[in-house]
Amino acid sequence: MTEFLGLYNNRRSEIEKFIEVMKFLEIKEMTLTDEGNLFDQFFHAEDEIMLSYQDLINIMKSNLSLMIYNLIEFSVTNLIECIYTKIKADELSYIEINDQLKKLWTEASLKYSKDPNANHTTFVKKSEEIIEKIISKSTITLRARDILPGGNLDGVSISETMKKHGITINQSSANYRPDILSNIKNKRNDLAHGSVSFVEALRNSSISDIETNANIVFLFLNELIENVTKYIEKKSYKKALT
Repeated sequence: MTEFLGLYNNRRSEIEKFIEVMKFLEIKEMTLTDEGNLFDQFFHAEDEIMLSYQDLINIMKSNLSLMIYNLIEFSVTNLIECIYTKIKADELSYIEINDQLKKLWTEASLKYSKDPNANHTTFVKKSEEIIEKIISKSTITLRARDILPGGNLDGVSISETMKKHGITINQSSANYRPDILSNIKNKRNDLAHGSVSFVEALRNSSISDIETNANIVFLFLNELIENVTKYIEKKSYKKALT
């Protein structure tokens, strides 16, 4: 967890610095010389428009949106991995983990047998492996990449993912904004799939809007980190003692 927190703070700081650079450029764009706008001079070459100031800003806003989504995915992925690392370190078997994780592990174990190209033999083999691991009390192994919907993390999917581990997100919190998280995810996917250009994706969003959304995301992730930290400290991933 300590290593993750260090990386999280560094990546959050990168976003905050990037925002400050954009705000600086926004101010400088208004700076005029006797020959006109400084940025217009820089992005023009011998009467040929290389790139307009606004296009540059729009491209930067799109990149900033990607950075915010990447921070979300990085954070959720690593928080889940922190839980799985503790399960492995504690050498917990199937009967020793909580009911939510039992179901999650079983579904993850059968994931590849559900492939359309998989046959009945594959399913039987996987089922036998699961039964053997349970009977032999082998240490449970889980991987975040088998659990998370890659490229599709928003408020709803994050909440559902955490619930599958026995962690409840406070959806009444002012920092839980599924609308903002969904919009960030959709913009990420539009850019990743090339269905919208970097110039157009965030054209209608101001730098101030993006900064406000980023700050809400930071607060949401801070709450998520706190919840997972408490979950690990209390060893809530283990089966409750009766």
